[in-house]
Amino acid sequence: MKTRISALMDGELESHEIVDTFRELKRNGELRSEWCDCQLIGAALRGERELDIDVTARVMSAIDLEPTVMAPGSRLRPEWRAPALALAASAAGVALVAWLALAPGSEGVPARPAVAAKPGLVAAPMVASSQSTPRLQEYLVAHQAYAPSGAMVGGARNIRTVAASGEGR
Repeated sequence: MKTRISALMDGELESHEIVDTFRELKRNGELRSEWCDCQLIGAALRGERELDIDVTARVMSAIDLEPTVMAPGSRLRPEWRAPALALAASAAGVALVAWLALAPGSEGVPARPAVAAKPGLVAAPMVASSQSTPRLQEYLVAHQAYAPSGAMVGGARNIRTVAASGEGR
């Protein structure tokens, strides 16, 4: 029906279609509102300055029909809360970094063995005695890439290789 209203305004309807369109405009208030809007748009496009439309009454009646929404008031936060939360976050960050840095098994700090001490038993330090031969040194250097590196990461493995290969010469 909106296309028929547009065609009626442009003068492109047949005479029997014009009668049907006006009959429908008389019956349907929504279509009449559409017709008024199209007329207003056309007048504005043509630059007519004598637009005598009282928009205020329609806007005010639409506002009266809308429900009133009561928004809750904003709660004011105490002024001490933001600095206290920032301080607590900083302390938590420092504690986390300290815990990670000083945890057993972290780089630079030797891990303590978890051994249940029995009364009467004294733990004796273990000393590894190695009698390395030049052939064993070559074998270890050649197969070091397959050995577990432990806590050494990155370039430390290569430094050990250079030091071990330099010893035999």
